[in-house]
Amino acid sequence: MNASNQEAGQGQKRTPTIQEMESWNHEQLLEWIKQTQPNIFRNDKNTLTFEAAEIDGSVFLGNAKNLDFFEQTHLPLGVCWKLTSLAGEVSKQKDQPNQTAGRKRKGDETGISEESPISKRRQKDKEKEKVILTQLATEANKRRKAIKDIITQMNNSPDQHSDSVNPLPGAVDKLSDPTLNHILDFPFIGTIPERFKEPDIAEGKWLYMGRTMFKNFLHEVKKVRESDVYRRCWLYGTKGFGKSHLLAALVCYFVAQDERVVYLPDCRCLLDKPVSYVKTAMLFAWVDDFTTQKKIMALNTEDQIWKFFRYKQNVIFVVDQMNALMSDSIPNRKMALTLYDWVIGFASSGKAILSCSANCTDLEVFTDQTPSHVVRVYGGFSETEMEQWWKQHKDIDMGGYSRNEVEDVTGCIPLLLNHCIVNRKFDLTVPKLIEISNESVAFAQRIKSTTTKFDWEWYCDYVKACISNEPVPLGWTGHIELIDHRYFYQRYQDHDYIGGYTCGIVRDAVANRLLELDTKFIKINFLTSLSDFIDNRPVVGFMMEYAVLASIRSQGLKACGAGNEGMNFRFFTSQRDIQFDIRDQPVLYRPRQINYETIDGMIGFVKIPKRTAKGEKPKLFLFPLQITVAQNHLKPHQRFLDEYRQWADQQLLTFDIELEFLWITPNKRDVKQRPAYSPWPRHKERCIPFSEVSTDIWIKYQEEVEEAKEEKGDDKEEEEKAEKEVEEDQRSGTHSTV
Repeated sequence: MNASNQEAGQGQKRTPTIQEMESWNHEQLLEWIKQTQPNIFRNDKNTLTFEAAEIDGSVFLGNAKNLDFFEQTHLPLGVCWKLTSLAGEVSKQKDQPNQTAGRKRKGDETGISEESPISKRRQKDKEKEKVILTQLATEANKRRKAIKDIITQMNNSPDQHSDSVNPLPGAVDKLSDPTLNHILDFPFIGTIPERFKEPDIAEGKWLYMGRTMFKNFLHEVKKVRESDVYRRCWLYGTKGFGKSHLLAALVCYFVAQDERVVYLPDCRCLLDKPVSYVKTAMLFAWVDDFTTQKKIMALNTEDQIWKFFRYKQNVIFVVDQMNALMSDSIPNRKMALTLYDWVIGFASSGKAILSCSANCTDLEVFTDQTPSHVVRVYGGFSETEMEQWWKQHKDIDMGGYSRNEVEDVTGCIPLLLNHCIVNRKFDLTVPKLIEISNESVAFAQRIKSTTTKFDWEWYCDYVKACISNEPVPLGWTGHIELIDHRYFYQRYQDHDYIGGYTCGIVRDAVANRLLELDTKFIKINFLTSLSDFIDNRPVVGFMMEYAVLASIRSQGLKACGAGNEGMNFRFFTSQRDIQFDIRDQPVLYRPRQINYETIDGMIGFVKIPKRTAKGEKPKLFLFPLQITVAQNHLKPHQRFLDEYRQWADQQLLTFDIELEFLWITPNKRDVKQRPAYSPWPRHKERCIPFSEVSTDIWIKYQEEVEEAKEEKGDDKEEEEKAEKEVEEDQRSGTHSTV
């Protein structure tokens, strides 16, 4: 043994300080472990395996309680447990920098006598906490019994038809059936998270609408529980899908089978009082074991809880909102990451089902954690679930929107649907939608500003694939930092990764920004997947709008005297921002605001005559345009004219204005002269078919429509007519013409 190793090994009963151990190399650490715990490495093979890993003192301490880390050395599980425990013993000194772990602290670590006022107050607080915990234990017993009773009643219902693959098959059927709503006792006896609270639902209860995915999710969880490889099942996906409700329903299902389930519904609460929060969940899990409950009440530290779980078998851990401990926006990120390691550590003693909202950081975590099985969920309600949701909300005022518009903008995401109901009426301009629109645009702008040209082009191609339901660019796993995982994703389908987006509000916002930032963002092949969406008028309208705008931008528009030449392209926030400072060249102006209700764009053309008479002004030709696949397109025209006079007064001082409103439609061709009618000016209203904008666009549109008709048949046409009649009855106005 060399001198440094002798120093590390001397005094084998003494635990080194943090500072001492952090200075050790891997040889010194190994020597100390062999001296201190000779039973850990019982054979040379294990010793050599640990030595090959070259774990020094700093790394050893940094992974205290992290069983996964030691398992990656391929040592036996028992050895890994002992190493994890040993590292934890030393790391306990982090709050005692001037003491060794072997020295026992007196009083309350500051030398306070047992008779001091502080000591008495702490004793009083402990007694108060014990009373509260006893009350919680009593409530847990009632709550658990109520859950078991109602799930058992579901299973015993005479109309059950499920097979016996799962325990309580009738209950599984009902928890998977979106036609059924269930009011259940919440499986946690602390504060219920806000996302579970509903009007007119009693305290301590929550409303669950059956989800078709419940049965499949249960199957994935079962695979993990039966696996010798997987220790965890992550439920990972876009925000608002309903992951929390799925997990809570799963916990209720397990409770009905008398499983030991430690359920933490909101990791954000761990940032406040982690020990109390976990103890509350533990009391619910051991509700039938008073002896164990007394032990739980006596636990006072995170380390004691961790050790408690080490010796418990067949425990299921269900932890929601894990991303709350990994977010970069957390004020005390270091503490949050320590809590994350603590949760992962004690959950390693059993099987764990964890939930996390999609973002780049978390995806990298899952890639590194090989013992984890990831179940990915994206978007919102399925078609069947959405149909039932409408039935349950049939008394909501549509606010002038169609069902298609509501579904498209929100992506059928439960969270967004709820946000858009204000005073029993739909409003698609609520702050939440504006917030996520701004978030998605900010991400795109950051990629543009901070990455290389190659990365930017890759990002644009990825977004375009997601919007058009096409395969994403190759090598996406090497570019995960370029993907806004909150709103865009890829699914493995038919031997390829097909892109997708969560909701129309994000699609429109990002597409509009990319149209402004990149001239090559939209091309004719953008319409290749049009047939996939032909039944969804808002999506078809979106795709045609961008294809037409891209064509006008690059090829011009003959109808306004600007054919075969590209146009300058400018964005405006309001009509008053538009500047007509370019002469004798057409400019295409595009509103920066998504869902702009009056126009999709406007072509402006200032023409200066070669010879001008005294007092004669330059002519300003204005062509406000609306691109639509709808039959009724009256409202945007009227809205534009309502705004026109306020906006045009200033321009009339400089120009003589000629106004022509353009409708760009699939096949309608028409021109109407509109006389002056106060406050509206004299103007033309012209309908232009797609074929006059671009032959390629018109041919592609026809091909995709015909292909969709052949696939869907005539029944779909009748179904659409019926739906249209219902929607027209519900509408009080028209918010969109797409």
